[in-house]
Amino acid sequence: MFQNIYPVFEPKRLLKKEMLENLRDFPRSLFGLQYQNYSDGILYGCDITGTETGMILLPGILCYKGVPYFLERPYPVSCKAEGKMAYVKVHFWDKTIGSGGEEYLSQIIVDEQEPDAEQELELARFKLQAGARLRSDYVDFYDYETEFDTVNRIYVPYAAPDHPGIWPQILKSFARELLKYAVTDPWDCAFCLQCLQSKEAMPYEAVRAYLHARLGQNKEYTNMQMYGALKKILGEAGGREEIPGQTRKKEGTLLML
Repeated sequence: MFQNIYPVFEPKRLLKKEMLENLRDFPRSLFGLQYQNYSDGILYGCDITGTETGMILLPGILCYKGVPYFLERPYPVSCKAEGKMAYVKVHFWDKTIGSGGEEYLSQIIVDEQEPDAEQELELARFKLQAGARLRSDYVDFYDYETEFDTVNRIYVPYAAPDHPGIWPQILKSFARELLKYAVTDPWDCAFCLQCLQSKEAMPYEAVRAYLHARLGQNKEYTNMQMYGALKKILGEAGGREEIPGQTRKKEGTLLML
């Protein structure tokens, strides 16, 4: 049966063990019910700000194998300026059980190895040149794939129903730029409005359905392929031609230290 039992805290009132256990387990049970079919990925927050020595990872929540992982304070990440592709990722350790209870711990790592899907989750990737500063602000939709000195989050999985989604900011940026044109296609209007009002990652199947309707390609997409398809739609709307496989080498300001 459905029920809601909550302990009453009053002087001289004894609290049963079961009542306290119910209070203890409620947040975890609620999370499990709400996100039981969600994929691994970023659930909330985890934004990134570039600094002179690297980046700062802001507070947020990750979902990994059905378990929430919380980052409660900004976390500074040092980045080497070597002009090589580097990955910022979270390595998840096995569950440990101590006297205080169960612990699900992780470690933030920066190296040149692609994330191991079995125990790691990508947060960002970048190529930082000597004398430059990482930037995490973008001038337009095409800027998200700029090759050098820019935080790239296209490949980052976001927790969504059944299948990881793409970064919500990318979809919002696409919607804002597409709506600047004389949009008449009902698919465009509906999709853009949904992108702008979504607070979480949009379900993968919703984005896939839109791309199928607009491009006639009924297939599975990686995040990068999804970004490329959106870029094609935006380019056609704005009369801009994109060379397949082309990425921006470097735009913006180079700061000499």
